[in-house]
Amino acid sequence: MVPLRLKRGGYQRPLPKYPPLLAAAGFTLLEIVISVAILVVILTIVYNTFNSSIKAFSAMENQGDAYAQARIVLNRMSEEIGSIYFSTQNPKTGLPKTGLLGEDRDEDDLPFDALHFTSLSHIRWVKDSRESELCEIGYYLEKDNETGESFLFRREDWNVDGTLEEGGRPLELAEGVDGLNFRYYDGKEWADEWDSRITGTLPKAVEIVLVMRDPRRGRISFTSIFPVPVAGK
Repeated sequence: MVPLRLKRGGYQRPLPKYPPLLAAAGFTLLEIVISVAILVVILTIVYNTFNSSIKAFSAMENQGDAYAQARIVLNRMSEEIGSIYFSTQNPKTGLPKTGLLGEDRDEDDLPFDALHFTSLSHIRWVKDSRESELCEIGYYLEKDNETGESFLFRREDWNVDGTLEEGGRPLELAEGVDGLNFRYYDGKEWADEWDSRITGTLPKAVEIVLVMRDPRRGRISFTSIFPVPVAGK
């Protein structure tokens, strides 16, 4: 029990003794610098992880695009090669020669071949138009001299005049194609070139090698062999 203290005019209870109040708590400059440094390290780790994930996703997406483009191109070529039409010039009708012309080319140590042929694969978009299913088709690469990138073009000419490698309207079919190689099988061996207007026959099969550019793996080659249904006729 706290004793009463006598004061003039009466008694007064003395104030209890408490420890001195602590100064207001706060951070020192050193603590702030250390906290900021730790925060910077954490943010750097998070950013690098996020950036790596974005790059990996982008690479997978580009690789998927390369596979998708190659599949579309090879399927298109397969259908049109399977519809090749071949006949020698008929002196009675005056019809032009049809067939297949394969050119062997190179560009910067990469195959830059071209393939031209007549095919029964033309689609008439206008009803009753004066067009038939017979057309001239060409596949070849063109390189952009400024960017160095190569593009695959498909040319179609429904006006069949015997010049397999000329005429028609070219359309870009795929980008990022670094190489295109064709080979032709005559039943015994493979040849790099073919001209049915000279040989008088078609090859029994056509091998296609499509070299696609992939940002992650460099170059990817896709190879397919397609039989020619009317070979030798």
